[in-house]
Amino acid sequence: MSAKLRICSAIVCLVVAFSAALICGCKPPDDGDGQLNGSEILNINKSEYLSGEEIYFSAKGEHDAWLGLYREIDDIEQVEAIRHLDVSKNGFISGGVYAFKRCSTYNESRQAFRNIPRGSYKLILFNNRTDNNVSETVKFKVLKEELSLPTAPLSIEYQLENAADGLADGTVTVTFDDNYSAEEVVLYWANDKGVLPEYTSLPPFTVTKRKSVFKMYSNTLIPAAATKLIAYGKNSVGLSESYSETNLPQNCQYNFNGKINAEFQVVSDIHIAVADTHLASADAKELHDAHFLAMCGDIVANSPDSCGLFVAGDIANSGRDYEWKHTAELIASVANLPDVYFSIGNHDLYGAESYSVLLQNFLKYASADSVYYEREIGGYHHLFLGGESKFNGLDADLSDKQLKWFDDRLKAITTEQPDKPVFVYLHQSLYDTIAGSFEGQGWDGIVQNDQFRAIVAKYPQIYMFNGHSHWDMNTRGSMHDKADGLPNIFNTASVAYLWSSFYIPTGEYMRGSQGYYVKVYDNKVLVMGRDFENGKWIPGACFEAKIG
Repeated sequence: MSAKLRICSAIVCLVVAFSAALICGCKPPDDGDGQLNGSEILNINKSEYLSGEEIYFSAKGEHDAWLGLYREIDDIEQVEAIRHLDVSKNGFISGGVYAFKRCSTYNESRQAFRNIPRGSYKLILFNNRTDNNVSETVKFKVLKEELSLPTAPLSIEYQLENAADGLADGTVTVTFDDNYSAEEVVLYWANDKGVLPEYTSLPPFTVTKRKSVFKMYSNTLIPAAATKLIAYGKNSVGLSESYSETNLPQNCQYNFNGKINAEFQVVSDIHIAVADTHLASADAKELHDAHFLAMCGDIVANSPDSCGLFVAGDIANSGRDYEWKHTAELIASVANLPDVYFSIGNHDLYGAESYSVLLQNFLKYASADSVYYEREIGGYHHLFLGGESKFNGLDADLSDKQLKWFDDRLKAITTEQPDKPVFVYLHQSLYDTIAGSFEGQGWDGIVQNDQFRAIVAKYPQIYMFNGHSHWDMNTRGSMHDKADGLPNIFNTASVAYLWSSFYIPTGEYMRGSQGYYVKVYDNKVLVMGRDFENGKWIPGACFEAKIG
Protein backbone atom coordinates (compact mmCIF):
# COMPACT_ATOMS: atom_id res chain seq x y z
CA MET A 1 0.00 0.00 0.00
CA SER A 2 3.06 2.23 0.00
CA ALA A 3 2.03 3.52 -3.41
CA LYS A 4 -0.76 5.43 -1.74
CA LEU A 5 1.73 7.07 0.62
CA ARG A 6 3.81 8.18 -2.33
CA ILE A 7 0.73 9.53 -4.06
CA CYS A 8 -0.18 11.48 -0.94
CA SER A 9 3.33 12.93 -0.75
CA ALA A 10 3.13 13.94 -4.38
CA ILE A 11 -0.02 15.91 -3.80
CA VAL A 12 0.69 17.46 -0.42
CA CYS A 13 -2.15 19.59 0.88
CA LEU A 14 -4.70 18.11 -1.54
CA VAL A 15 -7.43 17.07 0.87
CA VAL A 16 -10.61 16.46 -1.08
CA ALA A 17 -14.17 16.11 0.15
CA PHE A 18 -15.40 13.10 -1.73
CA SER A 19 -18.89 14.49 -1.97
CA ALA A 20 -22.36 13.10 -2.39
CA ALA A 21 -22.22 13.63 -6.12
CA LEU A 22 -19.16 11.40 -6.37
CA ILE A 23 -19.91 8.96 -3.57
CA CYS A 24 -23.67 8.69 -3.74
CA GLY A 25 -24.61 9.73 -7.24
CA CYS A 26 -26.30 12.95 -6.06
CA LYS A 27 -26.79 15.95 -8.33
CA PRO A 28 -24.34 18.87 -8.17
CA PRO A 29 -24.94 21.34 -5.32
CA ASP A 30 -27.49 24.09 -5.53
CA ASP A 31 -28.39 27.04 -3.33
CA GLY A 32 -31.08 25.51 -1.13
CA ASP A 33 -33.68 23.91 -3.38
CA GLY A 34 -33.22 26.59 -6.05
CA GLN A 35 -30.83 27.21 -8.92
CA LEU A 36 -27.13 26.51 -8.99
CA ASN A 37 -24.93 29.42 -7.98
CA GLY A 38 -23.01 29.48 -11.23
CA SER A 39 -23.24 27.67 -14.55
CA GLU A 40 -23.20 24.11 -15.79
CA ILE A 41 -19.43 24.45 -16.19
CA LEU A 42 -18.59 25.95 -12.78
CA ASN A 43 -20.82 26.26 -9.74
CA ILE A 44 -20.66 26.53 -5.96
CA ASN A 45 -23.25 25.61 -3.35
CA LYS A 46 -23.84 29.07 -1.84
CA SER A 47 -23.40 32.74 -2.55
CA GLU A 48 -22.60 33.64 1.08
CA TYR A 49 -20.54 31.65 3.61
CA LEU A 50 -19.82 31.99 7.30
CA SER A 51 -16.19 32.58 8.23
CA GLY A 52 -14.55 29.16 8.32
CA GLU A 53 -17.28 27.41 6.32
CA GLU A 54 -16.35 25.01 3.53
CA ILE A 55 -17.05 25.87 -0.12
CA TYR A 56 -18.33 23.03 -2.29
CA PHE A 57 -17.80 23.34 -6.03
CA SER A 58 -18.19 21.46 -9.26
CA ALA A 59 -16.01 22.27 -12.29
CA LYS A 60 -15.74 20.79 -15.76
CA GLY A 61 -12.58 21.08 -17.84
CA GLU A 62 -9.96 19.30 -19.89
CA HIS A 63 -6.66 17.92 -18.59
CA ASP A 64 -4.94 21.31 -18.16
CA ALA A 65 -7.94 23.14 -16.66
CA TRP A 66 -7.50 24.62 -13.18
CA LEU A 67 -9.33 26.72 -10.60
CA GLY A 68 -7.99 29.88 -9.00
CA LEU A 69 -9.44 31.82 -6.09
CA TYR A 70 -9.01 35.61 -6.04
CA ARG A 71 -10.39 38.58 -4.18
CA GLU A 72 -13.11 40.23 -6.24
CA ILE A 73 -10.92 43.34 -6.71
CA ASP A 74 -7.83 41.37 -7.84
CA ASP A 75 -6.36 41.85 -11.30
CA ILE A 76 -5.57 38.26 -12.30
CA GLU A 77 -2.82 39.52 -14.60
CA GLN A 78 -1.01 41.13 -11.68
CA VAL A 79 -1.35 38.73 -8.72
CA GLU A 80 -1.24 35.02 -8.07
CA ALA A 81 -4.33 33.10 -7.09
CA ILE A 82 -4.93 32.85 -3.33
CA ARG A 83 -5.60 29.13 -3.73
CA HIS A 84 -5.56 26.83 -6.74
CA LEU A 85 -6.17 23.27 -7.86
CA ASP A 86 -6.32 21.17 -11.03
CA VAL A 87 -9.71 20.03 -12.29
CA SER A 88 -8.81 16.78 -14.06
CA LYS A 89 -5.50 15.64 -12.54
CA ASN A 90 -4.21 13.94 -9.38
CA GLY A 91 -7.39 11.96 -8.85
CA PHE A 92 -9.81 14.83 -9.55
CA ILE A 93 -12.55 13.99 -12.02
CA SER A 94 -14.05 16.69 -14.22
CA GLY A 95 -17.58 17.43 -13.04
CA GLY A 96 -17.07 15.92 -9.59
CA VAL A 97 -18.07 17.83 -6.47
CA TYR A 98 -15.29 18.66 -4.01
CA ALA A 99 -14.59 20.86 -0.99
CA PHE A 100 -12.44 23.75 -2.17
CA LYS A 101 -10.53 24.69 1.00
CA ARG A 102 -9.66 21.09 1.82
CA CYS A 103 -8.50 20.23 -1.66
CA SER A 104 -6.72 23.37 -2.81
CA THR A 105 -3.14 24.55 -2.36
CA TYR A 106 -2.46 28.12 -1.22
CA ASN A 107 0.23 30.42 -2.58
CA GLU A 108 2.73 31.83 -0.07
CA SER A 109 2.48 35.27 -1.68
CA ARG A 110 -1.21 35.42 -0.62
CA GLN A 111 -0.65 34.21 2.95
CA ALA A 112 -2.97 36.85 4.42
CA PHE A 113 -5.93 35.29 2.60
CA ARG A 114 -4.98 31.64 3.14
CA ASN A 115 -8.07 30.86 5.23
CA ILE A 116 -10.40 32.96 3.04
CA PRO A 117 -11.37 35.60 5.62
CA ARG A 118 -14.31 38.00 5.46
CA GLY A 119 -14.59 39.65 2.06
CA SER A 120 -15.74 39.34 -1.56
CA TYR A 121 -14.15 36.70 -3.81
CA LYS A 122 -14.25 35.21 -7.28
CA LEU A 123 -13.54 31.61 -8.24
CA ILE A 124 -12.23 31.36 -11.78
CA LEU A 125 -12.00 28.31 -14.04
CA PHE A 126 -9.06 28.60 -16.46
CA ASN A 127 -8.54 26.43 -19.55
CA ASN A 128 -4.78 26.15 -18.91
CA ARG A 129 -1.94 27.65 -16.89
CA THR A 130 -0.10 29.38 -19.73
CA ASP A 131 -2.33 32.18 -21.00
CA ASN A 132 -4.91 32.92 -18.26
CA ASN A 133 -7.70 31.93 -20.63
CA VAL A 134 -10.83 32.28 -18.46
CA SER A 135 -13.63 29.76 -18.99
CA GLU A 136 -16.08 30.66 -16.18
CA THR A 137 -16.26 32.83 -13.05
CA VAL A 138 -18.50 32.69 -9.97
CA LYS A 139 -18.54 35.24 -7.13
CA PHE A 140 -19.31 34.83 -3.46
CA LYS A 141 -18.92 36.53 -0.07
CA VAL A 142 -17.51 35.39 3.25
CA LEU A 143 -19.34 36.96 6.15
CA LYS A 144 -18.01 38.21 9.47
CA GLU A 145 -19.97 35.64 11.52
CA GLU A 146 -17.90 32.64 12.59
CA LEU A 147 -18.87 29.06 11.83
CA SER A 148 -20.28 27.27 14.89
CA LEU A 149 -21.77 23.86 15.62
CA PRO A 150 -24.35 23.01 12.97
CA THR A 151 -27.99 22.69 13.75
CA ALA A 152 -29.53 19.25 13.43
CA PRO A 153 -31.44 18.39 10.26
CA LEU A 154 -35.06 19.57 10.25
CA SER A 155 -36.17 16.14 9.07
CA ILE A 156 -35.04 12.77 7.81
CA GLU A 157 -37.02 10.52 5.47
CA TYR A 158 -36.10 6.92 4.69
CA GLN A 159 -37.71 5.10 1.79
CA LEU A 160 -36.90 1.38 1.83
CA GLU A 161 -36.95 -0.52 -1.45
CA ASN A 162 -38.26 -3.70 0.18
CA ALA A 163 -39.03 -3.63 3.89
CA ALA A 164 -39.55 -7.41 3.98
CA ASP A 165 -36.01 -8.57 3.09
CA GLY A 166 -34.19 -6.96 6.02
CA LEU A 167 -31.82 -5.05 3.74
CA ALA A 168 -31.14 -1.34 4.06
CA ASP A 169 -31.37 -0.68 0.31
CA GLY A 170 -33.25 2.57 -0.14
CA THR A 171 -33.02 6.35 -0.15
CA VAL A 172 -32.42 8.74 2.74
CA THR A 173 -33.46 12.38 2.34
CA VAL A 174 -32.18 14.86 4.93
CA THR A 175 -33.44 18.44 5.00
CA PHE A 176 -31.81 21.40 6.79
CA ASP A 177 -33.04 24.94 7.35
CA ASP A 178 -32.19 27.76 4.94
CA ASN A 179 -29.17 28.85 6.99
CA TYR A 180 -27.62 25.41 7.35
CA SER A 181 -23.91 25.14 8.06
CA ALA A 182 -23.59 21.34 8.21
CA GLU A 183 -21.03 19.87 5.84
CA GLU A 184 -21.80 16.21 6.50
CA VAL A 185 -24.65 14.01 7.67
CA VAL A 186 -23.80 11.25 10.15
CA LEU A 187 -26.38 8.44 10.38
CA TYR A 188 -26.84 5.81 13.09
CA TRP A 189 -29.10 2.83 13.60
CA ALA A 190 -30.96 3.36 16.87
CA ASN A 191 -33.92 2.38 19.02
CA ASP A 192 -35.82 3.95 21.93
CA LYS A 193 -32.69 3.73 24.09
CA GLY A 194 -30.56 5.64 21.58
CA VAL A 195 -27.76 4.71 19.19
CA LEU A 196 -27.11 0.96 18.99
CA PRO A 197 -23.86 0.66 21.00
CA GLU A 198 -22.54 -2.37 19.12
CA TYR A 199 -22.49 -0.53 15.75
CA THR A 200 -20.41 2.34 14.39
CA SER A 201 -22.08 5.11 12.39
CA LEU A 202 -23.19 4.45 8.85
CA PRO A 203 -21.05 5.96 6.11
CA PRO A 204 -21.21 9.78 6.29
CA PHE A 205 -22.24 11.79 3.26
CA THR A 206 -21.63 15.41 2.37
CA VAL A 207 -24.23 18.16 2.42
CA THR A 208 -24.05 20.33 -0.67
CA LYS A 209 -27.60 21.69 -0.58
CA ARG A 210 -30.43 22.24 1.89
CA LYS A 211 -32.10 18.97 0.94
CA SER A 212 -29.56 16.21 0.37
CA VAL A 213 -30.25 12.68 -0.82
CA PHE A 214 -28.18 9.62 0.03
CA LYS A 215 -28.62 6.13 -1.40
CA MET A 216 -27.95 3.42 1.17
CA TYR A 217 -25.32 0.92 0.10
CA SER A 218 -26.83 -2.20 -1.46
CA ASN A 219 -27.02 -5.52 0.36
CA THR A 220 -26.31 -4.03 3.80
CA LEU A 221 -28.31 -5.33 6.75
CA ILE A 222 -30.72 -3.56 9.10
CA PRO A 223 -29.68 -4.65 12.64
CA ALA A 224 -32.16 -6.80 14.54
CA ALA A 225 -32.39 -4.24 17.37
CA ALA A 226 -32.86 -1.18 15.14
CA THR A 227 -36.21 0.59 15.17
CA LYS A 228 -35.04 4.07 14.16
CA LEU A 229 -32.62 5.84 11.86
CA ILE A 230 -31.19 9.09 13.25
CA ALA A 231 -29.23 11.87 11.57
CA TYR A 232 -26.78 14.41 12.98
CA GLY A 233 -25.30 17.39 11.20
CA LYS A 234 -21.52 17.80 11.26
CA ASN A 235 -18.98 20.41 10.21
CA SER A 236 -15.38 21.25 11.07
CA VAL A 237 -16.46 22.55 14.49
CA GLY A 238 -18.18 19.32 15.50
CA LEU A 239 -21.40 17.32 15.64
CA SER A 240 -24.82 18.91 16.10
CA GLU A 241 -26.07 18.78 19.68
CA SER A 242 -29.38 17.24 18.65
CA TYR A 243 -30.58 15.04 15.80
CA SER A 244 -33.55 14.14 13.65
CA GLU A 245 -35.02 10.67 13.59
CA THR A 246 -37.41 8.53 11.64
CA ASN A 247 -39.09 5.29 12.69
CA LEU A 248 -38.36 2.17 10.67
CA PRO A 249 -41.22 0.13 9.19
CA GLN A 250 -42.47 -2.80 11.22
CA ASN A 251 -40.58 -6.09 10.74
CA CYS A 252 -37.95 -4.59 8.42
CA GLN A 253 -35.02 -5.88 10.50
CA TYR A 254 -32.76 -8.57 9.09
CA ASN A 255 -33.42 -12.17 10.16
CA PHE A 256 -30.10 -13.58 11.39
CA ASN A 257 -31.59 -17.01 12.18
CA GLY A 258 -30.59 -20.18 10.39
CA LYS A 259 -27.98 -22.91 10.50
CA ILE A 260 -24.43 -21.68 9.97
CA ASN A 261 -22.44 -24.23 7.97
CA ALA A 262 -19.08 -22.51 8.39
CA GLU A 263 -17.74 -19.41 10.10
CA PHE A 264 -14.36 -17.74 9.59
CA GLN A 265 -12.64 -14.35 9.41
CA VAL A 266 -10.97 -12.57 6.50
CA VAL A 267 -8.53 -9.71 7.01
CA SER A 268 -5.53 -8.26 5.20
CA ASP A 269 -2.60 -5.90 5.56
CA ILE A 270 -1.49 -6.63 9.09
CA HIS A 271 2.01 -5.22 8.33
CA ILE A 272 3.92 -6.75 11.23
CA ALA A 273 7.08 -4.64 11.33
CA VAL A 274 10.45 -5.07 13.01
CA ALA A 275 12.74 -2.96 10.86
CA ASP A 276 12.37 0.83 10.46
CA THR A 277 11.41 0.58 6.80
CA HIS A 278 8.17 0.99 4.85
CA LEU A 279 6.31 2.26 7.92
CA ALA A 280 3.08 4.26 7.59
CA SER A 281 3.36 6.09 10.92
CA ALA A 282 5.88 6.84 13.64
CA ASP A 283 4.25 4.34 16.02
CA ALA A 284 3.67 1.69 13.34
CA LYS A 285 5.71 -1.14 14.88
CA GLU A 286 3.93 -1.06 18.24
CA LEU A 287 0.54 -0.07 16.82
CA HIS A 288 0.47 -2.84 14.21
CA ASP A 289 1.28 -5.46 16.84
CA ALA A 290 -1.43 -4.05 19.11
CA HIS A 291 -4.01 -4.00 16.32
CA PHE A 292 -3.18 -7.56 15.34
CA LEU A 293 -3.51 -8.83 18.91
CA ALA A 294 -6.76 -6.89 19.40
CA MET A 295 -8.13 -8.48 16.24
CA CYS A 296 -7.11 -11.94 17.47
CA GLY A 297 -8.74 -11.32 20.84
CA ASP A 298 -11.93 -10.12 19.17
CA ILE A 299 -12.12 -13.34 17.13
CA VAL A 300 -11.50 -15.60 20.12
CA ALA A 301 -14.19 -13.81 22.12
CA ASN A 302 -16.84 -13.60 19.40
CA SER A 303 -16.25 -16.58 17.13
CA PRO A 304 -15.35 -19.69 19.15
CA ASP A 305 -16.49 -21.91 16.26
CA SER A 306 -14.29 -20.21 13.65
CA CYS A 307 -12.62 -22.64 11.28
CA GLY A 308 -9.93 -20.22 10.14
CA LEU A 309 -8.42 -16.76 9.95
CA PHE A 310 -7.53 -15.81 6.36
CA VAL A 311 -5.05 -12.99 5.73
CA ALA A 312 -5.13 -11.62 2.18
CA GLY A 313 -1.56 -10.39 1.94
CA ASP A 314 0.91 -7.89 3.43
CA ILE A 315 1.71 -9.92 6.51
CA ALA A 316 5.40 -9.21 7.02
CA ASN A 317 5.94 -5.50 6.39
CA SER A 318 9.15 -6.01 4.41
CA GLY A 319 8.94 -9.75 3.84
CA ARG A 320 11.99 -10.59 5.90
CA ASP A 321 12.28 -13.75 7.94
CA TYR A 322 12.50 -11.96 11.31
CA GLU A 323 9.16 -10.24 10.60
CA TRP A 324 7.57 -13.56 9.73
CA LYS A 325 9.05 -15.04 12.89
CA HIS A 326 7.59 -12.20 14.99
CA THR A 327 4.20 -12.74 13.32
CA ALA A 328 4.32 -16.44 14.23
CA GLU A 329 5.18 -15.50 17.83
CA LEU A 330 2.20 -13.16 18.03
CA ILE A 331 -0.11 -15.86 16.69
CA ALA A 332 1.24 -18.43 19.15
CA SER A 333 0.64 -16.04 22.05
CA VAL A 334 -3.15 -16.06 21.52
CA ALA A 335 -4.89 -19.07 23.04
CA ASN A 336 -7.71 -20.67 21.06
CA LEU A 337 -7.05 -18.68 17.89
CA PRO A 338 -8.19 -20.66 14.82
CA ASP A 339 -5.65 -21.78 12.23
CA VAL A 340 -4.24 -18.88 10.18
CA TYR A 341 -3.85 -18.97 6.38
CA PHE A 342 -1.92 -16.51 4.20
CA SER A 343 -1.87 -15.22 0.65
CA ILE A 344 1.12 -13.16 -0.44
CA GLY A 345 1.08 -9.36 -0.77
CA ASN A 346 3.45 -6.81 -2.26
CA HIS A 347 4.89 -5.88 1.16
CA ASP A 348 5.80 -9.53 1.67
CA LEU A 349 8.16 -8.97 -1.28
CA TYR A 350 9.48 -5.51 -0.30
CA GLY A 351 12.83 -6.58 1.15
CA ALA A 352 16.09 -5.96 -0.70
CA GLU A 353 16.58 -9.70 -1.07
CA SER A 354 15.68 -11.49 -4.30
CA TYR A 355 12.15 -12.61 -5.06
CA SER A 356 13.13 -16.24 -4.54
CA VAL A 357 14.48 -15.54 -1.03
CA LEU A 358 11.41 -13.56 0.02
CA LEU A 359 9.13 -16.16 -1.54
CA GLN A 360 10.78 -18.89 0.52
CA ASN A 361 10.04 -16.89 3.66
CA PHE A 362 6.36 -16.77 2.68
CA LEU A 363 6.18 -20.47 1.77
CA LYS A 364 7.83 -21.45 5.05
CA TYR A 365 5.32 -19.62 7.25
CA ALA A 366 2.30 -20.25 5.00
CA SER A 367 3.11 -23.98 4.96
CA ALA A 368 2.64 -23.95 1.19
CA ASP A 369 4.71 -25.19 -1.75
CA SER A 370 3.63 -22.45 -4.16
CA VAL A 371 2.45 -18.83 -4.08
CA TYR A 372 -0.88 -20.19 -5.34
CA TYR A 373 -2.46 -23.10 -3.53
CA GLU A 374 -5.73 -24.61 -2.30
CA ARG A 375 -7.12 -25.71 1.03
CA GLU A 376 -10.45 -27.36 1.88
CA ILE A 377 -11.53 -25.91 5.22
CA GLY A 378 -14.86 -26.15 6.98
CA GLY A 379 -16.32 -28.04 4.02
CA TYR A 380 -15.50 -25.29 1.48
CA HIS A 381 -12.73 -24.73 -1.07
CA HIS A 382 -10.37 -21.80 -0.44
CA LEU A 383 -8.01 -20.71 -3.25
CA PHE A 384 -4.98 -18.50 -2.54
CA LEU A 385 -3.31 -16.47 -5.30
CA GLY A 386 -0.40 -14.04 -5.47
CA GLY A 387 2.31 -12.22 -7.38
CA GLU A 388 5.17 -14.23 -8.90
CA SER A 389 7.67 -11.40 -9.24
CA LYS A 390 8.50 -8.11 -7.57
CA PHE A 391 7.32 -6.38 -10.76
CA ASN A 392 6.99 -2.68 -9.76
CA GLY A 393 6.64 -3.46 -6.05
CA LEU A 394 2.89 -2.83 -6.17
CA ASP A 395 0.95 -4.90 -8.69
CA ALA A 396 0.38 -8.67 -8.71
CA ASP A 397 2.11 -10.38 -11.62
CA LEU A 398 0.29 -13.68 -12.26
CA SER A 399 1.92 -16.23 -14.58
CA ASP A 400 0.02 -18.05 -17.32
CA LYS A 401 0.60 -21.21 -15.29
CA GLN A 402 -1.11 -19.70 -12.22
CA LEU A 403 -4.01 -18.37 -14.27
CA LYS A 404 -4.52 -21.77 -15.91
CA TRP A 405 -4.36 -23.54 -12.53
CA PHE A 406 -6.93 -21.09 -11.15
CA ASP A 407 -9.30 -21.58 -14.07
CA ASP A 408 -8.90 -25.36 -14.02
CA ARG A 409 -9.53 -25.64 -10.28
CA LEU A 410 -12.62 -23.43 -10.47
CA LYS A 411 -13.99 -25.44 -13.35
CA ALA A 412 -13.44 -28.72 -11.52
CA ILE A 413 -14.84 -27.51 -8.20
CA THR A 414 -17.93 -25.83 -9.65
CA THR A 415 -18.67 -28.73 -11.98
CA GLU A 416 -18.77 -31.08 -9.00
CA GLN A 417 -20.53 -28.61 -6.69
CA PRO A 418 -22.25 -25.96 -8.86
CA ASP A 419 -24.22 -24.36 -6.01
CA LYS A 420 -21.47 -24.16 -3.41
CA PRO A 421 -19.40 -21.03 -2.69
CA VAL A 422 -15.68 -20.93 -3.48
CA PHE A 423 -13.57 -18.45 -1.51
CA VAL A 424 -10.67 -16.72 -3.25
CA TYR A 425 -7.93 -14.55 -1.69
CA LEU A 426 -5.74 -12.22 -3.74
CA HIS A 427 -4.04 -9.19 -2.24
CA GLN A 428 -4.55 -6.83 -5.20
CA SER A 429 -7.92 -6.06 -6.79
CA LEU A 430 -9.36 -5.80 -10.28
CA TYR A 431 -9.71 -2.29 -11.65
CA ASP A 432 -13.03 -0.52 -10.97
CA THR A 433 -14.54 -3.17 -8.71
CA ILE A 434 -14.15 -2.20 -5.03
CA ALA A 435 -13.06 0.80 -2.96
CA GLY A 436 -9.49 1.78 -3.78
CA SER A 437 -9.77 0.61 -7.39
CA PHE A 438 -12.18 3.24 -8.75
CA GLU A 439 -11.25 5.97 -11.21
CA GLY A 440 -9.00 8.58 -9.64
CA GLN A 441 -8.09 6.51 -6.56
CA GLY A 442 -4.50 5.67 -7.50
CA TRP A 443 -5.23 2.00 -8.11
CA ASP A 444 -2.51 -0.66 -8.16
CA GLY A 445 -3.81 -4.07 -9.10
CA ILE A 446 -3.29 -7.12 -11.25
CA VAL A 447 -0.92 -6.94 -14.21
CA GLN A 448 -3.05 -9.45 -16.09
CA ASN A 449 -6.25 -7.56 -15.26
CA ASP A 450 -8.20 -8.52 -18.40
CA GLN A 451 -7.23 -12.20 -18.31
CA PHE A 452 -8.07 -12.50 -14.63
CA ARG A 453 -11.37 -10.68 -15.09
CA ALA A 454 -12.35 -13.08 -17.88
CA ILE A 455 -11.72 -16.07 -15.62
CA VAL A 456 -13.64 -14.91 -12.56
CA ALA A 457 -16.55 -13.73 -14.71
CA LYS A 458 -17.27 -17.38 -15.53
CA TYR A 459 -17.79 -18.41 -11.92
CA PRO A 460 -20.56 -16.64 -9.97
CA GLN A 461 -19.86 -19.06 -7.09
CA ILE A 462 -16.73 -17.06 -6.21
CA TYR A 463 -16.51 -14.89 -3.10
CA MET A 464 -13.25 -12.98 -3.60
CA PHE A 465 -11.45 -10.91 -0.97
CA ASN A 466 -8.87 -8.26 -1.89
CA GLY A 467 -6.69 -6.05 0.31
CA HIS A 468 -3.83 -3.72 -0.65
CA SER A 469 -5.65 -0.37 -0.72
CA HIS A 470 -6.42 -0.24 3.07
CA TRP A 471 -9.61 1.57 2.02
CA ASP A 472 -11.89 2.29 4.97
CA MET A 473 -14.91 -0.06 4.90
CA ASN A 474 -17.25 2.75 5.93
CA THR A 475 -17.39 4.07 2.38
CA ARG A 476 -18.68 3.37 -1.10
CA GLY A 477 -17.66 0.10 -2.73
CA SER A 478 -16.72 -2.31 0.04
CA MET A 479 -18.77 -4.95 -1.80
CA HIS A 480 -18.94 -5.48 -5.55
CA ASP A 481 -22.23 -7.24 -6.24
CA LYS A 482 -22.05 -10.15 -8.67
CA ALA A 483 -25.19 -8.88 -10.45
CA ASP A 484 -23.16 -7.06 -13.13
CA GLY A 485 -21.30 -10.09 -14.50
CA LEU A 486 -18.44 -10.44 -12.03
CA PRO A 487 -18.64 -12.52 -8.83
CA ASN A 488 -19.03 -11.11 -5.32
CA ILE A 489 -15.85 -9.17 -4.41
CA PHE A 490 -15.03 -7.55 -1.07
CA ASN A 491 -12.61 -4.85 0.08
CA THR A 492 -10.94 -6.19 3.23
CA ALA A 493 -9.53 -2.81 4.38
CA SER A 494 -6.63 -3.40 6.80
CA VAL A 495 -5.84 -4.51 10.33
CA ALA A 496 -2.74 -2.30 10.64
CA TYR A 497 -4.07 1.09 9.48
CA LEU A 498 -6.70 2.49 7.13
CA TRP A 499 -6.82 4.73 4.10
CA SER A 500 -9.66 7.27 4.13
CA SER A 501 -11.49 8.18 0.94
CA PHE A 502 -13.76 10.89 2.28
CA TYR A 503 -11.50 13.92 1.86
CA ILE A 504 -9.16 12.97 -0.96
CA PRO A 505 -9.84 10.76 -4.00
CA THR A 506 -6.52 8.92 -3.81
CA GLY A 507 -6.91 8.54 -0.04
CA GLU A 508 -5.01 9.56 3.08
CA TYR A 509 -3.75 7.80 6.22
CA MET A 510 -6.33 7.06 8.90
CA ARG A 511 -5.84 5.24 12.17
CA GLY A 512 -8.05 2.18 12.45
CA SER A 513 -8.29 -1.61 12.19
CA GLN A 514 -10.94 -3.51 10.22
CA GLY A 515 -11.80 -6.91 8.77
CA TYR A 516 -14.65 -9.35 8.16
CA TYR A 517 -16.53 -12.08 9.97
CA VAL A 518 -17.92 -14.49 7.36
CA LYS A 519 -20.86 -16.80 8.04
CA VAL A 520 -21.90 -19.35 5.41
CA TYR A 521 -25.48 -20.64 5.27
CA ASP A 522 -27.18 -22.97 2.78
CA ASN A 523 -28.52 -20.12 0.63
CA LYS A 524 -26.46 -17.06 1.59
CA VAL A 525 -23.17 -15.76 2.90
CA LEU A 526 -23.06 -12.98 5.47
CA VAL A 527 -19.92 -10.85 5.28
CA MET A 528 -19.86 -8.66 8.39
CA GLY A 529 -17.49 -5.70 8.60
CA ARG A 530 -15.82 -5.34 12.01
CA ASP A 531 -14.07 -2.40 13.67
CA PHE A 532 -11.48 -4.27 15.73
CA GLU A 533 -10.11 -1.21 17.50
CA ASN A 534 -13.51 -0.27 18.93
CA GLY A 535 -15.11 -3.72 19.02
CA LYS A 536 -18.11 -2.74 16.87
CA TRP A 537 -19.82 -3.81 13.67
CA ILE A 538 -19.57 -1.51 10.65
CA PRO A 539 -23.16 -1.31 9.34
CA GLY A 540 -22.17 0.07 5.93
CA ALA A 541 -20.06 -3.07 5.42
CA CYS A 542 -22.38 -5.78 6.80
CA PHE A 543 -23.54 -7.57 3.67
CA GLU A 544 -25.79 -10.37 2.57
CA ALA A 545 -24.58 -12.14 -0.57
CA LYS A 546 -26.96 -14.74 -1.97
CA ILE A 547 -25.73 -18.13 -3.17
CA GLY A 548 -26.79 -19.14 -6.67
